[in-house]
Amino acid sequence: MTMDMSFVLIKLIIVFCFILSLLISNAETSNDLIFNICKKTRSPKLCSEILRSNRRARKASSLAELLDISMEMGKSSAQATKNMIIISRLRTRDRETKERYKSCVTNYDSAAYYLKLANYYLKNGDYVKVSRYIAAALNEPVSCRQNFGRPERVEPEGLKEGNDKLECLCSFGLVISNSLSGKNLSFAQV
Repeated sequence: MTMDMSFVLIKLIIVFCFILSLLISNAETSNDLIFNICKKTRSPKLCSEILRSNRRARKASSLAELLDISMEMGKSSAQATKNMIIISRLRTRDRETKERYKSCVTNYDSAAYYLKLANYYLKNGDYVKVSRYIAAALNEPVSCRQNFGRPERVEPEGLKEGNDKLECLCSFGLVISNSLSGKNLSFAQV
């Protein structure tokens, strides 16, 4: 009887070790995907931090899945930053600053729209159009930043963080979509 129990216990340990090794292997593969894409973006460190903080991204098993996740994160980030901009605009008394915020709201509306279009083309497997719309979305936080980058104006900290995050997520998505469409460019090459 003890011989049978020992045999069953050994089998269970082997099965457990096998499952554990698969889970670890899958996590390493996903983290490798994130690392390999992030190193080609404008801000590799920030990119890695943002994507590794997302459970779904850490578990992604393909570039297409990571692209979809990064676009969802981008849309969510754009909405959160837009909401922050609207609140900041309401709290600001300076007319010129209000106009700058108003322009940034337009930028973030456009970014969300472009990411929605990119997501549509992703579902249809048209990576060239995905790249085109992600690139358009990428320009929006850059334009918002330039609005505040003119002489005598400093980009407010919350807005800077929002711009950085959306820019990072878009550059990550752009690297992936270019890779999937056969262009395989990185921002280091541009």
